Amino acid sequence: MNIDGAASGIERGARKLQGAMLEHSSLALERMPGLGSALNRFIALAPLRLSPLIARASSGSIEEARATTQFQAIEDCSGLTAAVYATAEPAARLLIALDERIDHLIVSSIFGEVAAEAPSEPEGESRKPRTAIETALIEAFARALGEAIEAAFAPLGPIALSFERLQTLTDPFALGRRDCEALAARFSLQMNGGACEGLVLLPQPFLLPFRSQLAHDPDAEAPAADRRWSRLMEFGVQQTRLPLTAILEEVPMSLGDIANFRVGGLLSLQCNDFNAIRLDCSGRGMFSCKLGQADGRYRLEIDTPIAPASDAPNGRPEPTRQPA
Repeated sequence: MNIDGAASGIERGARKLQGAMLEHSSLALERMPGLGSALNRFIALAPLRLSPLIARASSGSIEEARATTQFQAIEDCSGLTAAVYATAEPAARLLIALDERIDHLIVSSIFGEVAAEAPSEPEGESRKPRTAIETALIEAFARALGEAIEAAFAPLGPIALSFERLQTLTDPFALGRRDCEALAARFSLQMNGGACEGLVLLPQPFLLPFRSQLAHDPDAEAPAADRRWSRLMEFGVQQTRLPLTAILEEVPMSLGDIANFRVGGLLSLQCNDFNAIRLDCSGRGMFSCKLGQADGRYRLEIDTPIAPASDAPNGRPEPTRQPA
């Protein structure tokens, strides 16, 4: 049994979610646009939670949730191992159906690739029981996914999700004897042994307490810009005082020459044409200027901008003229 049977059914042998409740569901998915954000948080957090256990769980993807019923989804996942979780507030259960190759995928990711593909069982023979080590590893894997679910829904409200058990889905009563509407989303995690497929099943009792929060999509509701704050920030930045330095000429000198400086001494300038005065702001070259006089004072006329050091040849800033 492949996990595809409980989701989109795009691969060979897959069974699509079906049933009367799919077409007449009062658990309206379109009224919960925020669920997509919560599921995206889950798939983003899952590799981080799994990183202490397995290698290369570095990325994942999740499909859009689909409406189903609790019994129907469990039946579609018949034969798969599922992790069952419970919450006290709200009083509800949910499950994550795991890939049919989960044993091989986890062992390969922890201990290295032991085989090109998971060993197939001969027809007519049942699968060997899991060893205690395999069971412990799958439980640790399931607990990490539960932690990712809890963290993903935490922004919507307080939630304490606890791992209950691993269970092979052989009847529809894994989450209780009462059927209810539910939402299911298929996901995939890249692992060293291959892509691990899974299915998150969220029954109505789990979702209802978050209904008002899920009615809003935080990704689509970006806060409006505070124009008053923006104007104040712009004004404050523009009022910042910075040192401005005009460099007439840079003359290389020895340390001995500098040590002999005395008050009243004269420094001879080598240049007679002051048409490339460098104007620095806080140590960064800004403009090349011309030196002149007006109204009895020396003045600078801004000529051309100086290119940043990273853009200038050999890392040395040079004046550049902007095109007319």
